[in-house]
Amino acid sequence: MKRQILYFMAAAVLSASACTNLDEEIYSQIPKDDFFTSEEQLVVYTARAYTKLQAWGSEQSLWTLNIQLSDEVAAPRNSVNDWVDPRYEELQTHRIQPSNKLVRMGWDYCFDGIAACNDVIYEIENSAIEFDGKQRSLAEMKVLRAFFYFCAVDLWGNIPYSVSKEETGYPEQKDRKFIFDFIENEITENIDALAEEPTVEYYGRVTRGVANTILAKLYLNAEAWIGEPMWDKAEAACYDIISKGHYHLADDYSANFAVSNEGSPEAIFTIPYSTVYTESDHNDFVIFIMTLSPAMCQAWNIPAAGWDGLVCQPDFFDTYDEKDIRRAATWMYGQQYDMNGNEMDGYVIDPQVPESMYKDGRPELYGARIGKWEYQTDGLLTSDQTSMDNDFFVFRYADVVLMYVEALVRQDRASEAATVEDFRKIRQRAGLEPMTAGDLTLENLLLERSHELALEGWKRQDQIRFGTYTRTWWCKPETTPDYALLLPIPTERLNANPRLEQNYGYTK
Repeated sequence: MKRQILYFMAAAVLSASACTNLDEEIYSQIPKDDFFTSEEQLVVYTARAYTKLQAWGSEQSLWTLNIQLSDEVAAPRNSVNDWVDPRYEELQTHRIQPSNKLVRMGWDYCFDGIAACNDVIYEIENSAIEFDGKQRSLAEMKVLRAFFYFCAVDLWGNIPYSVSKEETGYPEQKDRKFIFDFIENEITENIDALAEEPTVEYYGRVTRGVANTILAKLYLNAEAWIGEPMWDKAEAACYDIISKGHYHLADDYSANFAVSNEGSPEAIFTIPYSTVYTESDHNDFVIFIMTLSPAMCQAWNIPAAGWDGLVCQPDFFDTYDEKDIRRAATWMYGQQYDMNGNEMDGYVIDPQVPESMYKDGRPELYGARIGKWEYQTDGLLTSDQTSMDNDFFVFRYADVVLMYVEALVRQDRASEAATVEDFRKIRQRAGLEPMTAGDLTLENLLLERSHELALEGWKRQDQIRFGTYTRTWWCKPETTPDYALLLPIPTERLNANPRLEQNYGYTK
């Protein structure tokens, strides 16, 4: 299913490469007006923007930035790769400097994506050729751009705004309310032109389900971001997805994260990955390198130098109910086994890491590792950061169900929320009893989201919305100052644009 979108992405990047078929058309040498004559050809060109998504799964990315800012994972000093760089500690303690490279890489992810969308939108709008699918492709690019803006406004609030390739000069900085309204308008004006059904053809592309999920998240965070509760709008956006019946819960939770997971009925917005097409640095999915130890890699026929870096924060590990199968499906702890199911002699991981080990050094057998995405044992995951084959679901149907339930509870409709059948199934799939109306407190809702969506990149946003982000947690001894609900604008980007002002509370 993912081969088509991966082909288009590869074609967009490699269209000028050498080939042995001398009769093949080299698209980079065809005038654009001759090239944009069908939807298929246009999709090849729009892949230039979609390809920007794939840095999501790399070591220094928007996703890894988000999961380290929440209470889910940490990168303590260890005996394998040291990990003493202060940029990781800054994320853990929320004492972040504008010079932090991880923050800059997250910023660049958003604005590189926006720039790529602007370029493609310009070419589509200025092509005189008309054909079926042109308006749909344009709508895809505008909603994809809205997604990149959504990610940026979430983390930085007041950000530069540019929607035209032809604009000259430095982009003007706009406040959060302006960007919020822009995202909302851009989606509502284009959603009806998008494909409604998530067919094979639209796997990895923007559909109506993707657009509504962005809207749902936008509205769900409206009170925290702009001081205007919009729970009813969040409910409506979620219901549009649920009522259409195009997405369903997978029977097996872990099937969403398997090596060959492209058949999951929960996939709404997917970033396809491949050991063939997405193997380059900063364009791959390499969580195996960031969390596994060398011994674990060896036991599973992974010829990579695992860094033994990211581990589950013990406080978060302790929030799971012992009956919750998602704990063992997400984290690797206790006795470990090789690829043939044999015990690794003496390799028993203790998930309880003493706080002193954060700076003094964590021995290899401390700290539950990330095991949510199935690791390949075919020998293709090599030390040069070859990408995993698992696709990453940025938006998943279970998230929509949980957002829908939260929107109902926020409107004092807990009794109704408790009867949502897919919400009951999420709990039952995890080996737990469905929640009653009395169970549906905000604290329990946050826990349910935390366990169902662990490591999928939404915990920081959830913690801010539920009011827990400023609290202390493991190796974060001080509360987060209010200004740190937003990240600092990276020094390099601030210095490059004289129209930007640093976010309040941070030095220039």
